[in-house]
Amino acid sequence: MAPGNVSFEYVRFAGKVPSQISHHVKDGITEDFVRSRVLFTSKEDREYLPDGSYKLAFKVKHGNRKPILVEIYVRERKYNSVITEYVVYGVHVTKAKQK
Repeated sequence: MAPGNVSFEYVRFAGKVPSQISHHVKDGITEDFVRSRVLFTSKEDREYLPDGSYKLAFKVKHGNRKPILVEIYVRERKYNSVITEYVVYGVHVTKAKQK
C-alpha cells in the first residue's frame, strides 16, 4: 500500500454475541480474544459459508483444562474500499474432539 493510502478495519458484535462471549469468559474467551482472532487471521483459515459469510475455528487450551473448539461466525462489509467492517454474528464454544 502506498503512503497516504490508509485502510481501516474494525470489529462489531451483533445480536447475542456479547452474551455468548460472557458465558465463556471462564474458558478464556473474551471480546479482545474474538476481536484479535477476526482481525489477524489469514484468508486461508476462513471457511466460507453459502450465504457469503465465513467461519473461523480455533482449538484453544488454557492451563490444565481440556481443549475447546471456538467457532466465530463473521460477515465482512466494505465501504468505499477504504473501511472494512467485520460483523461477528455468532460465537460457539464446544468441547474439542480428541484424536
